[in-house]
Amino acid sequence: MNAKILVIKVGQVQTLTFSDGSQYESAIRKKVVPSVKIHSLGAEGNDVGLKKHHGGVDKALFFMSADSFNELNTLLNKDFSYMDTAIYGENFVVSGLNEDNVCIGDRYQIGSTILEVSQPRKPCERLSKNTENEDTRDIVYQTGLSGWYVRIIETGTIKQKDELKLLARPYPQITIRHLNRLLSAPKK
Repeated sequence: MNAKILVIKVGQVQTLTFSDGSQYESAIRKKVVPSVKIHSLGAEGNDVGLKKHHGGVDKALFFMSADSFNELNTLLNKDFSYMDTAIYGENFVVSGLNEDNVCIGDRYQIGSTILEVSQPRKPCERLSKNTENEDTRDIVYQTGLSGWYVRIIETGTIKQKDELKLLARPYPQITIRHLNRLLSAPKK
């Protein structure tokens, strides 16, 4: 199966009010766009809320597998659609890739852009708030269905339905799920 961009999402920081009445400044609820220009720190028209934890060179963009998105829906008893506003803060939802077949250091060409997988996403409490399920963060940690961040190697434009071409895999033994297990293993 070829890896493909199913949907692209970007968003700006806004004040969000959650069902419990709490409010946060966040860019988690990104909107769908047909294409996006990629620059050295991410996507045109995209921002992050907590710059201490999100964004920067090593967390320029956040990718999520459509399969993982749907599996989280099942585990959370939700019916979110990855084709709508971002629920997990995702910039890209892809087919053909997931936490078991994406490795740290993988380089992908998408259109004219080259990206490198940098790390798994570590979920924060805002993820649980946005899904309106207090167990979301724990479920992501337990399952390893985290998605992954990338850094930008070459800027360009990415469009919906673009294919992801694997250019390099320097660490085939370090999948996103494997690294998630190592990072969430209990301390001895």
